[in-house]
Amino acid sequence: MMREMATLSKFSEDMMGNILSRLPPKSLMRFRCVLKSWHDLIDKPSFVDHHLSISMDNKVTSSTYVLLKHNVLTDPSIKDDEKAVRATLFNPDSNQRDILLSSLNLGSLVDDGLEIENHVVPPPMRGYALSLEISGSCDGLICLNTFNSEDIVLCNPALEEYRVLPKSCILLPPRVPRQFEENEDDDYYEEDDDDEIESNPKCVGFGYDPNSKDYKVVRAAQFVSGVFTQHPSKVEVYSLAADTWREVPVDIQPHGSLNPSYQMYFKGFFYWIAYWTEERNVILSFDMSEEVFHDIALPESGPDAYEYTSIAVWKDSLALLTYPVENEAPKTLDLWVLDEDLKGAKGLWTKHLAIGPLEKGVEAPLVFWKDKELLMVTTNGDVVNYSLDTQKLKHVPRHGLGEPTNIQAVPYVNSIVSIKPGNKIESI
Repeated sequence: MMREMATLSKFSEDMMGNILSRLPPKSLMRFRCVLKSWHDLIDKPSFVDHHLSISMDNKVTSSTYVLLKHNVLTDPSIKDDEKAVRATLFNPDSNQRDILLSSLNLGSLVDDGLEIENHVVPPPMRGYALSLEISGSCDGLICLNTFNSEDIVLCNPALEEYRVLPKSCILLPPRVPRQFEENEDDDYYEEDDDDEIESNPKCVGFGYDPNSKDYKVVRAAQFVSGVFTQHPSKVEVYSLAADTWREVPVDIQPHGSLNPSYQMYFKGFFYWIAYWTEERNVILSFDMSEEVFHDIALPESGPDAYEYTSIAVWKDSLALLTYPVENEAPKTLDLWVLDEDLKGAKGLWTKHLAIGPLEKGVEAPLVFWKDKELLMVTTNGDVVNYSLDTQKLKHVPRHGLGEPTNIQAVPYVNSIVSIKPGNKIESI
């Protein structure tokens, strides 16, 4: 072994860089500790970029890796007790369940196996089993947030690093409930607090700004007072390079939606399915470089009020999946693809195909992989894979507790892009 290490140490930096750039992140982190020259090489921004480029260009793994967020029991003794399971999901301090980020190599499904690497979500987010969201995945980094708190966390599961973002520059301190006196049936808040303004985060998105070569988080907040009196929204942008939030001007009133798979980062833009004050749905996009919003109209012939709309990427284009809300009959998903400029206010949509009818119990789509495979979730929290070629479902050995909407999946790539200064998360 020592002789092999001595031989490797004589290689030129370019040659070593070419060899090391093909290793997975965990191996690279171990190699950093072998030689100082390797440590310095692996930490170079040019090497990080080269490693990411190779990972994303790998035709085998770049299109088959998915990161799945799901709740799991750590106490198997309660798995058949529905009441106890619900109680542990609602208890933020429960030690009977965890929220996992599972890296799945779905390409291994071909061999009836599944390569899985599990990580527990960072400590600040473990209490939010029913509200935690992945608000963007880019270059191996993911953004975690919950609307029950202003906390936002960036993490790199492959490096087991996470970073809690600093305090918001637009959100107001939460209102403090008044203390009731005995036999008092007054309102929950002080009477003279009716005009006090409250702030509520409405949508969060994470992505990459190719112009400044910086990772950013955008957050829009709604402001209300009294009985839902609306005030102008505010928007802030976080820069990973500067580690600060700053407010940016906004000329729209962004509101998020609650459709499954309603948000996504893609090619310098973050997208949400959003509802408007006129009760019409649109796609709201945020340009990570220009830091401005655009809206894209949905297909004119659909969806209607009785359908969900999920956003996706299919064959390197922005796409929509529309499907019925009700579960009484097997569902059929309609796939729409945007043909015009992504910034266009009037989206030209083409309906490409109908997926299904699916087996009864399939609840919602999660994410496409390899364009011909669609990961979905069932009403009981099981994950299944649908092949557009064979039109058949295949069980994926992953399950999530709670509602199907508590399960999320995003495209993923193993990278060594760091979010230092950070902390360590757990792998299991």
